[in-house]
Amino acid sequence: MKNNFKYMLLIVLMLLASGIFLISYAEDGIGYFPPQPKDITVLVSKPNISIQLILNNNKVKEMEMKLNGNQVDAQYDPAIQTISYKPKNPLKQGNYKVDLSIHLEGWKPITQSWQFRVSENAVDTLPATTDAQKNALNYVNRYRKLLSLSEFKLDDALNASAMAHSNYMAINNKLNHDESTNNKGFTGISLYNRVGTFGYIGSNVAENISSGQKDYQEAIDGLVDAPYHRIAWINPFMIDLGYGVKNKYYTFDFGGNKDLKDQTILYPKENQNHVPISWDNNEIPNPLRFYGKSGKVGYPISFSYFSKNNIEKLTIEKATLKNSKGNMVEVYINTPEKDKKLQESILIIPKKPLGKGEKYTASIEGKILFKDKVAKVINKTWTFTTEVDEKDKNAWMKEFIYIDIEGHWAQKYILDLSEKGIISEKENDRYKPNDKITRAEFTEMIVKALGIKTKVHQVIFKDVNKKTDKALYIEAAYREGIIKGMGDGTFHPNRTIKREEIAALIIKGYEKKGDLNKIKQLPTLSFKDNDDISPWAVKYVKAAYELGIIKGRDTGAFSPKDFATRAEAAVIVKKLLEKI
Repeated sequence: MKNNFKYMLLIVLMLLASGIFLISYAEDGIGYFPPQPKDITVLVSKPNISIQLILNNNKVKEMEMKLNGNQVDAQYDPAIQTISYKPKNPLKQGNYKVDLSIHLEGWKPITQSWQFRVSENAVDTLPATTDAQKNALNYVNRYRKLLSLSEFKLDDALNASAMAHSNYMAINNKLNHDESTNNKGFTGISLYNRVGTFGYIGSNVAENISSGQKDYQEAIDGLVDAPYHRIAWINPFMIDLGYGVKNKYYTFDFGGNKDLKDQTILYPKENQNHVPISWDNNEIPNPLRFYGKSGKVGYPISFSYFSKNNIEKLTIEKATLKNSKGNMVEVYINTPEKDKKLQESILIIPKKPLGKGEKYTASIEGKILFKDKVAKVINKTWTFTTEVDEKDKNAWMKEFIYIDIEGHWAQKYILDLSEKGIISEKENDRYKPNDKITRAEFTEMIVKALGIKTKVHQVIFKDVNKKTDKALYIEAAYREGIIKGMGDGTFHPNRTIKREEIAALIIKGYEKKGDLNKIKQLPTLSFKDNDDISPWAVKYVKAAYELGIIKGRDTGAFSPKDFATRAEAAVIVKKLLEKI
């Protein structure tokens, strides 16, 4: 059955006819992206006022920035080649002018002036990152791990921009990158305008949008499958991410810099397994428009060379795809010479779906010519293997969730909760299944499992630092009556949690969504250590046991004072979800 999924692309990069431009003083290509915020009304009262440079190994000697004629303490960050200033105090509603002078070693000064306006509705602080945004980040970073790329990190301004644009598309019931000032929900005509509206540092940005997918995972998978959209996800220079969704309108905003080492990125990567055999070709624009082709084709293969230097020309002498028998596979080939949507990438798209469980070899020969006339020869051959069954698509992801659960007795429970965004790594891609779980960690699991909304943390327990990542979940659990604390104003968040305490939290959570009739009549416990169960915990242990959520030990004991492991916690939470 034909699906109604749509994917629409916008990549804003240097030298494309999209408003991004370079000012060059020599063959070295010194220049800059448009400053932020420029010619827009910002919705944050302390916006990042910035300009992103393209220095090509040149250095900033000194600079001066003025805001409405008053000099401000602007800073230069060489890591992202950006000059920026963020006001310490909120700016009042009104118009502002920025004057900037930049002196580079050995070059004449660069001067820029621009204006922006602060809205009467500007906020001091952007909304906190949501669980939905964290879940999307966790999922997409599996692709980054697969390719050995730095993981994306969420940016508040990009999150706000993406969320606002999804709201705009939902209100107006239209999938589109540009916004109209006459429509409800308007925050900026272009992506560049919108990220500036919410105070993002820099203008090297890209955007993917889609609609109709059942969830963020399906949206992300579809965007990575679509070859134009894929480029932003696999670009090592894109390091910031924003995500928003409203009524199945998905927006992903990307930001980054070009001051990183050059990298060749292949997708599928070398020796990748479980590669899909086909693609529905539901991308806007259609990469096969040159060939008059629409409908299902083989899975797109891409070669990308990301460089901090400006690419003038990328030419291909040969691009082939062979099966395991050495036979040529018929393919469509898109290069930057033919396809103006490409700059640093080459696409090889098989004309027909690939074979299942088949090993393929891709090969590309060509040359990259940079603006400084330096050339690089391309000669790359790599292999990948397709999925045996369509249900195996992206089975490789399990390798990039946790590296320490293979063969563990609780592996399937841990993987299931991870897919749902309920649990996360403890450190460095490790779940640490045999570590004892803390009261704060288990509280977070319960809140996520029950879908309880988090709010800005209010200080409830004197030993819970509101800046910690667990504070929001502790506040939510307290608000819902799932936790009470120790009775002295403390919570002991970092103490490992006992099995009888887990029983209490589980049943209090069950009471929110489960069938209470099932725990009206509670059994008499027959554990050999019944007397060790605290009086206050007996009813919770009985209820958890009756529901089959918690069992006793093989020894016939319940061990109420034992501390639970992270693996045990995953199993218990999974069983709770099965009962509600």
